[in-house]
Amino acid sequence: MTRACYLLQLSPGRYYAWKKRLEKGGLDRPEGIDPLVDHPPGPAVGEAPHRLLEGEQEQIKALIQAEAYADVPLNQLSVVASEKELVQASSSSFYRQAKRLNLSRKREERTPVKKQKKPKVEPTGANQIWSFDITYIPFFGFFLYFVAILDVYSRKIVGWKLCFTATVESIKQAWDRALCSEGLLEADNRPAGLAALSDHGSQMTAKSMAQFFKDLGISQLFARYQTPTDNAWIESFFRIFKYDWLRFQDIFSFHQLEERIAGFIDAYNYHRYHGAIDYVTPHQKHTGQDQQILQARQRRKEDARRRRLEIHLSVCAHTQTGRHRASQTIPEAA
Repeated sequence: MTRACYLLQLSPGRYYAWKKRLEKGGLDRPEGIDPLVDHPPGPAVGEAPHRLLEGEQEQIKALIQAEAYADVPLNQLSVVASEKELVQASSSSFYRQAKRLNLSRKREERTPVKKQKKPKVEPTGANQIWSFDITYIPFFGFFLYFVAILDVYSRKIVGWKLCFTATVESIKQAWDRALCSEGLLEADNRPAGLAALSDHGSQMTAKSMAQFFKDLGISQLFARYQTPTDNAWIESFFRIFKYDWLRFQDIFSFHQLEERIAGFIDAYNYHRYHGAIDYVTPHQKHTGQDQQILQARQRRKEDARRRRLEIHLSVCAHTQTGRHRASQTIPEAA
C-alpha cells in the first residue's frame, strides 16, 4: 500500500481517512454526499450541538431591528445583549443572523480625507513664521513638559515655558512671553503677518488656541499628518536640547531645571553658531547683524589668502633667484 501511495503521489494518511469513511458508509455525512469527498471538519452548517435556540434567534432578530439599537454596531450589540442578560451569543452569531435575515448593517463610508498640501514656509525676515511644539521630559517618575517657540528665519528661541501639564494655557503663556520679549504686544508693533506653524496636536488644534491666535491677528499653519519634516525646525531644536544637552545634566528640582534651561537657551541664541544660517548665532541672524559679520568674515578669508599667496610667491621668487645665481657661479669656479 505504501508503494501504491508513492506511485499515486497520495498521502498514506489521506488514503486511510478515505478507507475509514468508506467502511462507515458515510454515516457521519448528510444523505446524498459522497463519503470520499473532503469536507471541513466538524458538523455540517446548522447542525452544531451548541447552535442557537429558536428563541435566541428571535431575540437577536428583535435586538437588531430595535430602534434603540439602530446605531449600535453588531459586535457591540452582542456585548449589550450579554450585559442586559437578554441573550448570550457571540458577535459572529449576530452577524450570521443579520446576514440570514438580510438585516446586515453596512458601515457608513468615511468622508475621504482631503489630501493636505505642504505648508509654504519661506520667511524672508524675522518674526514672520514661528514654529512651536511641546515635548516631555522624564523627571523622577513623572513627566514635565517643555514648550518652545522658534523663529524659522533666524532659528532663535523667542519663547519657552517649563510646566507640569501639557495644556493650552501653558502654550498661551509661552506665546505671551515670546510676544512680549519681541515687543510685539505694543500698540505700534502688533504681530502683523506673523504665522504660527505646528503639527496637529490636540493643544494646537483646540478651539481656544485658534481663538487666541485670531484675537492677536496671527494665522496658523499646520504640518501634514505624520510628516514631521514639515516642522523640522522645532524638531531639530528638540533633538539638540534633549540629546546633546539635557541628558548630560544632573537635575534635582523643578526650579534648578528651569534655571539650567534658561542658561541653555541663552547660550543657544547668543553663542552657538548655527550651521543652517551660515554659522552665525540665531541672535545675529534675528537682528540682521549676519550680513556684516559674513562680509567681514569673507574679507578676512580673502586677506589671509592674499597674504599667504604673497608670502609663498616671495619665497618662490627668492628661491628661483638663488638657484639662478648658483647656476652662474658654478662655471666660474670650474
